[in-house]
Amino acid sequence: MDVYNRYIYPGDGLAKRAIKRRVELDWGTEDTEYLQKVKTHVEGALNEMRPDIIIYNAGTDILDGDPLGGLAISPEGIIERDEIVFRAARKHRIPILMVTSGGYQKRTARIIADSLLNLHHLGLIGHELAAQEAGSTKVELMSKKHKEDHLASQ
Repeated sequence: MDVYNRYIYPGDGLAKRAIKRRVELDWGTEDTEYLQKVKTHVEGALNEMRPDIIIYNAGTDILDGDPLGGLAISPEGIIERDEIVFRAARKHRIPILMVTSGGYQKRTARIIADSLLNLHHLGLIGHELAAQEAGSTKVELMSKKHKEDHLASQ
């Protein structure tokens, strides 16, 4: 699934044909329309594709004022988008790997940090959660080793 400004991306016919679920947006798309489409299409994509893992490219060039993206999504909209994606992953019990990309404004890093803090506050991310959900001794051992390494470095 890919959500993008249809007038600037992907710019390559072969790449565009490879996208399994295209969610094309117009210049200046704002929060309400964007978030509704994300929610609808994330659920649809997960129901159709049933992936073993989600690799979530959480771009921030959608932010209002970004010199490249051409959309008008607020910082709160980006935070809500990430929450929608993580809640859907949780609902479908699919592990998620979030990577960040795009975003060409100084305020982007703060928005990403705020989103991560929100996800943590909601209990949607955190190493304790990973160990609990996986129920795997390997994950538990990794978590324990991480804590031991952290204590040893202090």
